[in-house]
Amino acid sequence: MDITFDAVNTARELVTASCRAMDVEDFEAYLGLCAEFFNYKITAHSREIRRDMVWLDKDKHHMKELLATIPKQNRDRTPLMRHATISSISSVEGTLIVDVRSNLAIYRTELDGGITNIFAVGVYIDSIDMSGAEAKLLTRTVHLETRMLGLGNHVPL
Repeated sequence: MDITFDAVNTARELVTASCRAMDVEDFEAYLGLCAEFFNYKITAHSREIRRDMVWLDKDKHHMKELLATIPKQNRDRTPLMRHATISSISSVEGTLIVDVRSNLAIYRTELDGGITNIFAVGVYIDSIDMSGAEAKLLTRTVHLETRMLGLGNHVPL
């Protein structure tokens, strides 16, 4: 598949819509952006053990179960705002799949006082299926540089 202007815009809109859905905790909308066989993973590299750590690895079914429990959690309810900037888009040869890499910054604004801090930085590494009427996320790996996220943060990034 050639990377067309429309494919770039579609990928950008999908990444942006996924951030917006998670920002407002509209988990049904988020899952609606995902393909049937979607896989979500959070990783970070540990310099101490010299390898990547996998903090979360879920398929769509298990993501749905995880997201359904979040409203019931005793957790930090400070809102997060995700800002993803697409840095590269490439096609997977012979398919209607594009790989998208986005730089990611997640901001956290305190409920008491309104102070905003950077919560986490990293990258989204997405595979997007462009074959259907709507583009769908096949995989999302959130690879973090930040390794200290604090207590009570249960919402996937």
